[in-house]
Amino acid sequence: MPYSRYTGRPVFLNKDRNYKKVFFENRDIEQTYQYTSPRFSFPDAAVIQGLNNTLRVWGATDKLYNVSAEFYGSPEYWWVIAWYNHKASEAEFKVGELYYIPQPLEDVLGYVS
Repeated sequence: MPYSRYTGRPVFLNKDRNYKKVFFENRDIEQTYQYTSPRFSFPDAAVIQGLNNTLRVWGATDKLYNVSAEFYGSPEYWWVIAWYNHKASEAEFKVGELYYIPQPLEDVLGYVS
């Protein structure tokens, strides 16, 4: 089973009135549970040099889940590539931009707290 980015993150009931007004209006729900915001640590320069960092160029049709499947054997680790490149999602990658795929995956996951 893949390591989830939600592992170890507490769940809470969001009771903020402003949140309810914005997100519940015109929807048939009274409440929602959310995960707390993640706190990821990032490896320092010495550790990064010790990893196998594959350099790639972002293409117009690239998808993080496809890159993840190619390098990690599972599309579920797309978020590792985004995190490692300081991006929230693939929407932040620009065509022609250089990015890295860190390996081995097990070592990289050791920095996700």
